[in-house]
Amino acid sequence: MKVDFNQIKTTISLPDFLLELGWKIVEGSSNSCPKMSNGTHTIVIKRNSQNQYTYWDVHSDSVRGRSIMDLMQEHLFETTGKMPSLREVGEILQNYINTNRITTPEKSRYEVGNTSMRADELQFYLSQLQPYKGNYLQKRGILKESIESRFFKDTFFIREVKNKGSVYRNVCIKMYNENGVQAISQRNETFKGIIGGKFDCLATSNHDKSRPIDILYIGESFIDCISHYQLRHSGNDLNLVYVSTEGTFTEGQMRLLRLILDKNQVKELRSIFDNDKQGHKYTLWLHRYFHGDTTDVESLSNDELRNKVRKLKNVEFSENKDWNDDLKISCGICSSTEDGQ
Repeated sequence: MKVDFNQIKTTISLPDFLLELGWKIVEGSSNSCPKMSNGTHTIVIKRNSQNQYTYWDVHSDSVRGRSIMDLMQEHLFETTGKMPSLREVGEILQNYINTNRITTPEKSRYEVGNTSMRADELQFYLSQLQPYKGNYLQKRGILKESIESRFFKDTFFIREVKNKGSVYRNVCIKMYNENGVQAISQRNETFKGIIGGKFDCLATSNHDKSRPIDILYIGESFIDCISHYQLRHSGNDLNLVYVSTEGTFTEGQMRLLRLILDKNQVKELRSIFDNDKQGHKYTLWLHRYFHGDTTDVESLSNDELRNKVRKLKNVEFSENKDWNDDLKISCGICSSTEDGQ
């Protein structure tokens, strides 16, 4: 049988294929960036520059850029106990295509986005960004003074999206790598997503470039970053920088963080990840990357993770799940209203 490996990686809608295998869509997923789990592995699916479906494992920074071939090979090994060759996997999947037993991208509800954008595509989306307006941030306890502070001024934007006769206003943050803006993180009341590829990009606040950086904070969400600033540093004269992974902490973001530290005079690096299992893992990944810790993070229980991160220096954790939860509680906001798109 003739096997077209590129056809396999582009013609079979990976999220639909995984649904047939029993995988489920999990929290944090979107149609353009499906997040799926089989109970053991949790992956995020995007397309690469060749338009092939690829994925990375949110719990393993070494699993990135893999395809349906790798997933099917592992699935067959788990179900049969025998590891098939990639050629055997290719023949099975090619037969699925030849007998029309697949969902193609055109028929899928999942319009999986590309991990990177052409310069003209990026410029198109950037041109749609408007100055921040509305009350999305204020409903989360964030003051106008914080939004307009020297650290966060002109870092939040609005992008209006028309869908089925309604207009939704997504709150957006630019994400940068060493070549400048490469992605846009956006959210509204019911969804979060990334335009472009965030693998080696970070959202970042402003700072005074004429003097050393006193503290560089890294968190999972730019909203948590501004919440931490309002709770801990509002009004002080420290030269701070906040960077955010905007979700999953990737190996590319770690490399970019090292580059930032190498190119700038930074007195201290502190992490402010979420106070939950994944946030604890990110904290330990960061410690391993910069300090060579050899701990097998995936083998630790929740209690072991919590106890280990509590012993680390330069780590700050919120009292609740994240820093915005702490801010909302301090403002008497018990919960946010999740309505809209």
